[in-house]
Amino acid sequence: MDLHKKLSLFHYFHIIALILFVTFASTFFALSFYNAKIKFEKESHRLQKEYSDSKKKMLITEVDRFLEHIEEKRQEAYAQTQQLVKTRVYEAYEIATKLYQTYHKTHSDAQIATMIVDTLRLLRYENNKGYYFITHLDGTEILFADRPELEGQNMLKMVNSEGRYIVKGMLDVIQSTKEGFYDYAWSKPLESKDTFKKIAYVKLFEPFDWMIGTGFYLDDMESKVQEKILNDEKHLLAEKQSGNYLFIGTWDGVSLTYPAKNKNMYALQDSNGKFIVQELIEKAKKGGGFVEYMMPPFKGQKSLSKMSYVESIDDWKWYVGAGIYVDDLNHELFELKMTIDEELKRTLYSILFWMLVFSVVMGGFYLIISRKIRKDFDLFITFFDSLVNKDQLIDTSKVKFKEFEELANHANVMLKAKIFSNKHLEQYKKIVSSSDDFLALIDRNYTYLAISEAYQKFFNKRKEEILGHSMPELYGAQYFVENLKHLSDRVLGGETFEHEFWALASFGKRFLHTKYFPYYENEDDPLPMAYVVSARDNTEKKANEERLLASEKELEFLAHNDALTGLPNRLLLTDRIAHAIENSKRQGGMIAVCFLDLDNFKKINDSYGHSYGDEILKQLALRLQGRIRHCDTLSRIGGDEFILLVENIKEKHEIEVIIAKIQAIFEEPFINKSQKFFLSASIGVSVYPDHGTDGETLIKNADTAMYKAKEAGKNTYTFYTLDMTIASYERIGMENALREAIKEKQFVVYYQPQIDLKTGKLIGLEALLRWNHPLEGILPPGRFIAFSEETHLIVEIGAWILKQTCIDLVSLHHERLFNGTISVNISGVQIEFSDFLSTLKETIAETKVDPSMLEIEVTESFIMHDPERWIVLLKEMQHLGMSIAIDDFGTGYSSLSYLRKLPINKLKIDMSFVKDIPKLEDACAIVNSIINLAQNMKITTLAEGIEHKDQEDYLAEHGCEQGQGYLYAKPMSLKNLKTWIQKF
Repeated sequence: MDLHKKLSLFHYFHIIALILFVTFASTFFALSFYNAKIKFEKESHRLQKEYSDSKKKMLITEVDRFLEHIEEKRQEAYAQTQQLVKTRVYEAYEIATKLYQTYHKTHSDAQIATMIVDTLRLLRYENNKGYYFITHLDGTEILFADRPELEGQNMLKMVNSEGRYIVKGMLDVIQSTKEGFYDYAWSKPLESKDTFKKIAYVKLFEPFDWMIGTGFYLDDMESKVQEKILNDEKHLLAEKQSGNYLFIGTWDGVSLTYPAKNKNMYALQDSNGKFIVQELIEKAKKGGGFVEYMMPPFKGQKSLSKMSYVESIDDWKWYVGAGIYVDDLNHELFELKMTIDEELKRTLYSILFWMLVFSVVMGGFYLIISRKIRKDFDLFITFFDSLVNKDQLIDTSKVKFKEFEELANHANVMLKAKIFSNKHLEQYKKIVSSSDDFLALIDRNYTYLAISEAYQKFFNKRKEEILGHSMPELYGAQYFVENLKHLSDRVLGGETFEHEFWALASFGKRFLHTKYFPYYENEDDPLPMAYVVSARDNTEKKANEERLLASEKELEFLAHNDALTGLPNRLLLTDRIAHAIENSKRQGGMIAVCFLDLDNFKKINDSYGHSYGDEILKQLALRLQGRIRHCDTLSRIGGDEFILLVENIKEKHEIEVIIAKIQAIFEEPFINKSQKFFLSASIGVSVYPDHGTDGETLIKNADTAMYKAKEAGKNTYTFYTLDMTIASYERIGMENALREAIKEKQFVVYYQPQIDLKTGKLIGLEALLRWNHPLEGILPPGRFIAFSEETHLIVEIGAWILKQTCIDLVSLHHERLFNGTISVNISGVQIEFSDFLSTLKETIAETKVDPSMLEIEVTESFIMHDPERWIVLLKEMQHLGMSIAIDDFGTGYSSLSYLRKLPINKLKIDMSFVKDIPKLEDACAIVNSIINLAQNMKITTLAEGIEHKDQEDYLAEHGCEQGQGYLYAKPMSLKNLKTWIQKF
């Protein structure tokens, strides 16, 4: 039968349908394209306005936030300044009160007033910026330490630039509350204008109707706040994503921060002639607002349009602002518009192309129908098969047209095949769903047909959100194309394989081990209809493997490198020195080993903690690495010691050039948490082959040279010489000799008398150590004390001298030759490296000495190393019955606050001051100050080194109670002392 005739009824129907489809599609495309374009234009305008408004709000918010931060810091500075001046006034008031209470029965009011004025005149604080003033209630200036020419004048009519009567205002505070704060404008030293705000605190001293006070300039405190603010990058950062910073400048145009720090930008113009900084300043002065301008190019950048918001800090004459580049916004909107336009064009061209292709194919298809009936018939069978959506066979007995009977038979055959396939597919789905692994069945269109519960949990989605959906929908189109599509195509090509990769899960990235299996509907099918993927989560296993690998690498690194700085350690350095020596043997030339040790670095650890010290060491390592050559090796071998290995040297001056670069590193301070540290280093250098032929010798000789550099005053470098080894041997010989002296009891105790300057009687002795050397005779302590402290032998020597002194004291007491006190010097090393208190108690118990006859003498410098610890220790000594004396007072740095807390009974004035009195006025002033200070604190004073009668007379006249020196007797042995006492 002619199939063309059977289907003639439908032939024209499909042609008409095709024409209608093309017409509808074209119309739909045109309308969609038009609507999308209109919507985009409206959305673009809306986004531009919202984006611009949001940026403006962001700028206002950031500037206001920063100004609030500045105000908080200013309030803190104001409160700190108030607390400072109040505390200082209370200290001065306490001194004045004590002096008055001590002398008001024995001295006239005028004398006491002079004492108070002289004492307060010397006291300064905050780097000599703070001083005291005293004003009588009638307005007469008693003390004005900064401007003594005003003393004695009545200050009631003194007016500052604000028109305020300063002294009268302070006296009003005294009259109403007896003490309180007073703020005013005043001039600074060397400044003619009194425009600096000063915070004062005044307190009534009733015995003399005085107002005692002090003041401090607020801007001195605020200058520290300003410095911290300008260096605080955290608060200066306006936008973390873009890295945009706030800018700050002064009203005279100096830029304090980004973009041109410390440069005057007042005359800066943009390309339109606008004075940018001047407009910013004017806008800020008027209450703040926005300014638009063309930003001139900085650091090679092009000129860009910028909008900034700015406000003013009137007191500081600052303007603060933040800005954005307008071109960035316009550029982003333009790129978005261009992207949409291009996408719309591609869509239009794609639809037009496929419409054309579809029309050509359909035309050709229907042309073939008229010629090849069988092919047309097969096409209709495929068409009807695509319409089957129920598992129900077509009843051919109900077909009314014979033309469709054969077509129905073919449809029934395909439907039966589908029912058979679905039956097996459902069984497979049950197996997949019950598995603990991530199992899925995916067809050739990358659509999910079945999944296990584990797979569902992996994505945290309901089953209906995955089944029937494609992999691009689940993973995202880009991720699917880049990471998964090639794997799916391999298995759909019939390949079975395994693969490991990182996949996106609902709870983050997971490392999966996957197996891929093709799924064939029929055994003879050339390609699978789908594939099975089985995955297992190996994330923890992968992490354990990576941690193990990282641990192995870290152990390997730590075996050869310093844990703090990452530099090579001694082990790796020794290996590289050996290689360098071998290369030098083959190629000639020299190598240098530079041993670098930081000077006084221990003070940083002791004062600020090891975390500060560690940070400084890391900074130093980075600086050194930036200055040395790539062929050289920098190593940290421990503590603050570094070794630099310099290779391929032809001349010695090359080493000196490298060392000069290293020394230049220390010209700039090291900074940690806004704290500056100025350091220096001592460097010792040994050279191969002149100073050693192996690594150990070169390092040892460089170390020796380094110690020589320290002895030379530190902050220098020294090349090794043979003499240094000899000196090292001498040091070893000195240590051995000292140990031998301890063993053979070669030390002896000498005693120097101490005299009461009023009565001339013997009231005490000072025990002094001497070394009775078997070859050199009696050696003074200057020859060996410093070395004994360095080697800690002073601990054993000090214990011996304490015991021997107690024995001699008991002997003198029993012979009734002496009943005063003996002063025994102790070293800070004894306190640091031994249990001195236990030693002291054991000695007292063993010798049965009266503790009240012992005086423990410590140096001022050692106490200031750790005053809190010494306060506790000295109090325990006093509880045992002993008195405490501070030796060499005035030669070190003393804190008056700690001096008040120290439980001391005597101050010993150092001989360096005594030797110049009464000839030099400055020496007399210092001695008088020490005596006055001690008298006010009820502490006895003793002057050392008295050699002349006029010195003794001066000291006695000015209130010094005791003295010792060659005027009375030189240090002598116990035997000679007994003879001297009998003749005295």
